[in-house]
Amino acid sequence: MTKLKDIADETGFSIKTVSRAIHDHPDIKKETKEIIMEVVRKRGFTPNWAAQSLRNQKTNTIGYIIPNITNGFFSEIGIAIDAFFREKGYSTLICFTSDSRENEIESIRSLLAKNIDGIILAPIGNRGEFIDEIPNLADTPLVLIDNRLSGPPRNYVLQDNEGNSRRLTAHIISHGHANIGFVTGPLEESSSRERFLGFCNALEDAGAIYDESLVRTVDWEIHSGYEATKDLFDHKGNTRPTAIIYGNTQLLLGGYKALREKDLLIPQDVAVASFEHPDIIDALTPCPTTLEKVE
Repeated sequence: MTKLKDIADETGFSIKTVSRAIHDHPDIKKETKEIIMEVVRKRGFTPNWAAQSLRNQKTNTIGYIIPNITNGFFSEIGIAIDAFFREKGYSTLICFTSDSRENEIESIRSLLAKNIDGIILAPIGNRGEFIDEIPNLADTPLVLIDNRLSGPPRNYVLQDNEGNSRRLTAHIISHGHANIGFVTGPLEESSSRERFLGFCNALEDAGAIYDESLVRTVDWEIHSGYEATKDLFDHKGNTRPTAIIYGNTQLLLGGYKALREKDLLIPQDVAVASFEHPDIIDALTPCPTTLEKVE
């Protein structure tokens, strides 16, 4: 089995330099690293991460906690995260919470017990007190994505949900639609709340009237998009929408099913739009309007 010393002997560099090159240390010159990594690949050398973890208290592992793997948005983020950290010598451990705060907390505790080097969390709800109550979490780098929680300042990576929603809604309005349905997730979540705000602001910008009967707030699941879409057309007294904007891909997929069952054609009878454009969107016929295409 190849050892660091073998690579050092073949390249002429010290064991310390070889180790630093393998771990992408910034002090190692690019040319030196290329020479060392060529030998590493040729010999099929794999670092003993377990032994290194015992020595330096690092596992070279990042935790990624998301509500649902079937959500294309989080899946594509996960792929990008894994690719980024893989280049840095880290692996990614994914946990699913099934939209449960109890599962969310248990996932964090489980990762901490594994001496994880950092956690990327897509939190549910809006209350952030639980984060400060988990022992030892303050000692581990934590980044929250997609949803802002209450409490003290934290590290976030967020979209411009209000601005994106405003532009998407304005695009739909520009195509002559006035009766626009809006199906989104719980408004206590910042991502959903900000998208709803952008929707309302776009209506105001265009001088259009906000119609509460055209708005549905549900959870983020496919069946909820299905039921919400049916209700938009079945509920007595509702204004019939000529376009519907969905808060995520899951809701959109449910909406497509409901519209097909009602023999409504897209976009002839109802225009359909969503904020996300994961690969699965391209399998839909006809393809909906998405923010990516608007841009």
